[in-house]
Order: sequence, then C-alpha cells, then structure tokens
Amino acid sequence: MIRDSLLQGVYLFTDLSPDERASLARIAEAMSLPAGFPIFRAGDAATALYLIDNGSVRLAVTSSGGKTVEVATLGSGSHFGEMALIDGAKRSATAETLEPTSMFRFDYDKVTTLLERSPATAAKLYRSLARFLSNRLRQTTTDMSFAREKNLRHF
Repeated sequence: MIRDSLLQGVYLFTDLSPDERASLARIAEAMSLPAGFPIFRAGDAATALYLIDNGSVRLAVTSSGGKTVEVATLGSGSHFGEMALIDGAKRSATAETLEPTSMFRFDYDKVTTLLERSPATAAKLYRSLARFLSNRLRQTTTDMSFAREKNLRHF
C-alpha cells in the first residue's frame, strides 16, 4: 500500500487532507518493474497517471528525423502521465524505467469516480494540477525562448 508520506510529498497532492489522500491511496496499484520496461509509448491510449516510489523513469519523444529526444528523467516522488486526465489525449511521450523501479498506478476511471464523488477533493486536485501544468508551460516557454535565441545567433 502507498504511504501517506509519499502522497503528502507530491506537489499534486499537497493540498489534499489526510482523508482525501487516504481515498487516493485505496485506488493506487503497486507496480514493481525491471530496468528498461516500457510503461507506455507515445501514441498509446492514456489510462492512468503514475507516481514513482523508488527508481527512475525516462520520458522521451522521437523527432521527425527518427532521433530519440529525452524530455525528462524522473525519480522518487515524481509523477507523470497526468495530462490526459484533463484532455483525454493519447500519450505524447514514451515512458521507460531506467533501473528497477517501484511505482504506483492511478487508473483514470478510478480517479474520475473518486473526484465525481467529492467535488471538494476534485477542486483541490484540479487546482494543483493547473498550477503544475502552468509551471511546466512557463519552463517550456523559457526553454523555447533560449533555444530560438541560440539558433538565431547561428544565422
């Protein structure tokens, strides 16, 4: 079973009360995966979000030229796969373990059912998710600005 201290330390769940985190803990499915295990691939249907307990996961995309581009390397306490909870889109990246990794899987259907039963929990979780995604978008904007500026210097 997932520890409350793990949930409490995750940005996405920090605004939730102990009882709300306990409700989430009840739907978490423990997974122990070997190194090099493909959790999902870009283009797959999205069905869950994940929380890493121990180990590491690489998120990567394939460029139009067929080159693998690493998007992020995530470790203990990181979550991923949350975007499709909002938009229902297919996976935008491939996720693969880099070492033996233990994590928890939160099935979207179970999360949605939980949130429909508790509008207060839903409001807190969606607000945290919006802040998280806004921060990620700000970082992406900064990264893109830097990359474009660097590329313009070469012309």
